[in-house]
Amino acid sequence: MAPTIDIAILTTNPDGISPRVMAAVRNQRGVAVSIRLIDGTPLPGERQRWQTIVRARNHAVQTSSADWLMFLDDDVQLQPSTVARLLHGLQARPEYAAFAADYLGDRGRRRPSPHIGMGATLFRRSVIAGLPFRYEMNRCECLCMCLDLRARGFRIDYLTGATAAHLDRPAEATATASGTTVRPAASTATRSGVVLAAFNRRDVRKFQQQFLRTLRESGNAEQVIAVGYGLHPSERQRLQRLPRVSVVARPDNGVLPPIRRLEDFAEIARSLPDSTPLAYWDAGDVLFQGRLTDLWQTTARYPDRLLAGREPQDWDVNEGMVKWTTSIACPVERRRVVELFSGRCVLNGGFAAGTAIVMQDYFNEAKRLRSSRQLRGSSDWGDQTALNLYCHAQPSRWKEVGEGWNFCVFGRTAGSVRVNGAGLVSCAGCDDIRVVHGNARSLDKLAIRW
Repeated sequence: MAPTIDIAILTTNPDGISPRVMAAVRNQRGVAVSIRLIDGTPLPGERQRWQTIVRARNHAVQTSSADWLMFLDDDVQLQPSTVARLLHGLQARPEYAAFAADYLGDRGRRRPSPHIGMGATLFRRSVIAGLPFRYEMNRCECLCMCLDLRARGFRIDYLTGATAAHLDRPAEATATASGTTVRPAASTATRSGVVLAAFNRRDVRKFQQQFLRTLRESGNAEQVIAVGYGLHPSERQRLQRLPRVSVVARPDNGVLPPIRRLEDFAEIARSLPDSTPLAYWDAGDVLFQGRLTDLWQTTARYPDRLLAGREPQDWDVNEGMVKWTTSIACPVERRRVVELFSGRCVLNGGFAAGTAIVMQDYFNEAKRLRSSRQLRGSSDWGDQTALNLYCHAQPSRWKEVGEGWNFCVFGRTAGSVRVNGAGLVSCAGCDDIRVVHGNARSLDKLAIRW
């Protein structure tokens, strides 16, 4: 007799689940499935999405009766043998509390995966019956469950050969002015946002194994539009095969990505609906360790503002910014910029967010400022001085967001930044670090290697 698997499908629309998802569940081979729809609609008082998810998952555990409980998101399509593979893996490996199918493209070189997406995960119900789901300010329920299981001596990971597909909602393909086709999934362009990244060949591996991998491991399924400079055809093809990654290939012309991306990002922003939430981070020295949902909500709340984050040091003691501003060629403009920046916070140029129309305005203006009399001659090799001038010259243009959205490691008090056993960065005085920016090669000092 085939084992029975309770499959709990978390959804906010029980009547609108894709027929493909339901058919794939019913067509599982070698197991008997019992489908249970779990309402993921927020209740009054649930202000954080994770509150709703945790409550829904715990309800599924409490009301399940089978020995095996699988969580499935309502936009994940299983392969016919997926559940049987997961079950056989657990039966053969008693040290594992759960095995997951890789539907986000997370599984890679780093083993075991710190974060396991719970959108297609089979559990031993006996284990999680006494271990409720929970969340923390900068840790989703998936990561918390992984940490709690491992603390109790259990293992959890993706199972080789068990796969599933994340169903993107159909979207219109958009051609940019240069003929590049960008095809963001509608689910990311409306419900969440689009992540932009720009890099040259030197940082291809860091983009894939550090930037993109930690983005996905932290539970973020957003569309990523990657602008690659001087990529080999094989590198471009490899990146294009990654789930929810669009590649815009450009030849290498010797100009650094922090400058070139201004024009290329502006072109991408023009190709998207004006209200699309966008964010970019430096591709070579960034680690994600939390979900971006709150950032997209903030973008929607301030659709006419550029969102930016500060560095630890203000202009007066920030050696880089002092050097970049005091090297402006025109004495009059140099004095004006120095007076404007003096005593103000320094905004880090490795991150900004906003609606597509706002981001387009910034990218265009930053490009203009770099070659204008105001900044001509500056030794700044990127756009940080332009970002600060754009914002501080007109305060109504921007809004400061928490440091946790681009936590700059460099410039912190010695000993204040720590890395815990799970590889997560923490810092006294900053409780919600979603994105770690190892500016000035500061990740090396934390002994973080990818």
